[in-house]
Amino acid sequence: MKTFKVISACVLFSVLGACDSITGLKNFAECKFKFQSVSDVKLGSIDLSNKKSYKSLKFSEVSELMSGYVNKELMLDLTVNMKVNNPNEQVAQLDGMDYILWIDDQQMVEGVTKNQVRIEPKSEENVSLPVTLNVYDAVRDKKLETMAQFALGLATDNADASRVKVSIKPFFTFGRDTVRFPSFITIGGDQIMPKKKN
Repeated sequence: MKTFKVISACVLFSVLGACDSITGLKNFAECKFKFQSVSDVKLGSIDLSNKKSYKSLKFSEVSELMSGYVNKELMLDLTVNMKVNNPNEQVAQLDGMDYILWIDDQQMVEGVTKNQVRIEPKSEENVSLPVTLNVYDAVRDKKLETMAQFALGLATDNADASRVKVSIKPFFTFGRDTVRFPSFITIGGDQIMPKKKN
């Protein structure tokens, strides 16, 4: 009899936990999203935050890019920063999200991040989405300088953030099951990135 009670309690707690998880996911989908900026832009190992143009790159940096160019792998890392407001009376949470990165209304890359996010009721949090893509595949003009300028345009002061938007589909995992929001939420594409503070 005791064994039956223990099993019943475990099942009950599991069901309640799943309900809480789904509620948290639903609350996240009802949050208000605001595009903030693109940051931490790197092409290969080169930090582009203080680079103004292709001509400002050092010889060693150009050599690194040339090596990647020959191998058709110019990996661009960047972080899309969002502000998320939870207007609900309950916690909004997720275990990760599917995402699609768009630049100039062209799909650049899609992927999955499994970073957990938890936003308390009636509060606002900054959420960062790290993204990696191969610029060689993303840019039609196969000139190295053009590809470098494409990346530099996302990193310099006053970069036009209307070029960038991200579509996300939040999900929550419970045991072996994954519950996804049924559709993508698109953020960005209509703002100007703020100037960097000196």
